[in-house]
Amino acid sequence: MSRAGVTPGWGGRPTTGGRTTGVGGASAPSSGYGFAALTPRRYLTDGLPDDPTASPTLRRPPAARHRPGRRPYDGDVSDDRATAPGDGPGPELARVLGDKSLLGRSGFSTGSALYERARPGYSDEAVDHLVDRLAIVPGSRVLDIAAGTGKLTRELVARGASAVASEPSASMREVFATAVPGTPQVGATAEALPLADRSFDAVTVAQAFHWFDAPVALTEIARVLRPGGGLGLVWNERDEADPVVAELTRISKWDVHQPYPVGKDFGPLIEASGRFGPVERTQFRFVQELDRVAFVEQVASRSYIAILPEDRRQEILGGVADLADRLGPQIGLSYIADLFCTTVR
Repeated sequence: MSRAGVTPGWGGRPTTGGRTTGVGGASAPSSGYGFAALTPRRYLTDGLPDDPTASPTLRRPPAARHRPGRRPYDGDVSDDRATAPGDGPGPELARVLGDKSLLGRSGFSTGSALYERARPGYSDEAVDHLVDRLAIVPGSRVLDIAAGTGKLTRELVARGASAVASEPSASMREVFATAVPGTPQVGATAEALPLADRSFDAVTVAQAFHWFDAPVALTEIARVLRPGGGLGLVWNERDEADPVVAELTRISKWDVHQPYPVGKDFGPLIEASGRFGPVERTQFRFVQELDRVAFVEQVASRSYIAILPEDRRQEILGGVADLADRLGPQIGLSYIADLFCTTVR
C-alpha cells in the first residue's frame, strides 16, 4: 500500500490522497500508556435537547421497540470487573461480551475523551465522496446518527451542512459539544429517533451501523428522510493485509470480539429493507500515524476492551505496548474507509 501523503494531526481529519493513496492523521504525545480507567455504566437516553434551534424537527420518540431475543441492556458490569484473575468473566460481563448490541451500548458509555484522542478521523476524499453521493450542499439538513464525538459531523458542518447529531451516550455528547460547538444534539438511538417525518435531506452513520437493530433503524431512517434523500454509512476498517495490523489484531483479540466480520458488505442488508434503492460501495485507503502512547490508546478505546476485568484489560494493553516498542517511535496504522451510499425510495 502506498503511504504517500501521510501527514501529522492528532486524532483529526486525514488529508486527501488518491482513492488508493495513503492519507492519515497522527497522535499528539502524552505521558504513560494511556490506560484510562473506564467504568461501564447504564446506557440511557437523556431525551430531547434544550436547544430551541432544534425544536422544529423534534417530536416525542415512539415507545422503545426491541425485536424478540434482543433484551435491552439493563445494568452495568462493574461487579464482574472485580472477578479474581483466572475466574473468567461473571455472568453479566459474559452476557454483554456475547451480545454485540449490548457490547456497543455498554462499551461506549464512558471513555469518550479517549475515543476522541485515539480514533482516526475521515479523509477529505472519503468525506467529499459522501457529500457528492448524498447531494449535500450548503444548507442541506443532515442527520448524523450515533455521531459519537462528532468526527464525521464536524466535516459535514465544515462543508456547509446544517447538521443535527443523534447520540445516545451522554459521555459522547459531552465531548461532542466541545468538538462541534453550536451543532444541535439529541439523546436518542437509531431505533427511536425523536425527529419529525421527512425532515432531513440526508442521513449519515459513521462507525456505528453494525451496532443497530438494522430493520428497525432503517425504518426510522427512511421515515425522517425526505423523498429521494440520501443515506451514507462509513467505516474506518483496519487493513488486515498490513502485517502490523494483523499482529495488532492477534494481540488485541479483535478477531474474537469484533462485532461484524472485517470487510462485510452491508449493501444487501440495506436493500433487503425494501426502503432504499441500490447501494453503491466505495473504498479509500489511508494511514494513521501514531506515537507509542496513541497506538495503545486506540486499542484502549475499543468497546470490548473498556468492559473487561482490569487484569485482562491490562494484559492485552501491555501486549499492545510491547508491540509498539518493537515498531519504533512512529507507527503507521493502515485503514480502508468503506462507504455505502443509497437513496430512500
